[in-house]
Amino acid sequence: MADSLINFLHLLATAVWLGGAIFIKAILEPATRQIDPREAGKLQGVIAKRFTITAWSSIIVLLITGYLKTPAEMLFDTSSSMGLALFVKHILIVFVIVIGLLIAFVAVPRLKRAAPAPGSPPSEDFVKANRQLLRLSMTSTIIGIGILLCASFLW
Repeated sequence: MADSLINFLHLLATAVWLGGAIFIKAILEPATRQIDPREAGKLQGVIAKRFTITAWSSIIVLLITGYLKTPAEMLFDTSSSMGLALFVKHILIVFVIVIGLLIAFVAVPRLKRAAPAPGSPPSEDFVKANRQLLRLSMTSTIIGIGILLCASFLW
């Protein structure tokens, strides 16, 4: 019963985190190009704030449940294809966490500092900061898909 609950929480956290990231990249970002840039910026800001809490909560649940799911002898065992997939998955998880920290502590503050005043055009710094944020979030999403691919070898 406990194993089923841990598996369920792990899968739910994966769906929330990666599904949210894919939704933002595939649906929200393209859709916001269709509306007034100021309104799009407000909408993205509100969603980003909420999703950040959701994403980090999901990552924490994934780390805890992943640790509970992993047999101790497999943590660093690369002698089998399953062990290698798990090892690569762990490396990718570290990258996602580092990228998440870069987004939270570098990209977003830089974007906020460079944000134009209402009615003013965006500065070059703002455009660069926005591009950096988009690249980092896309990289994180792609790595997340890689993590999911690694996980598929563990079933």
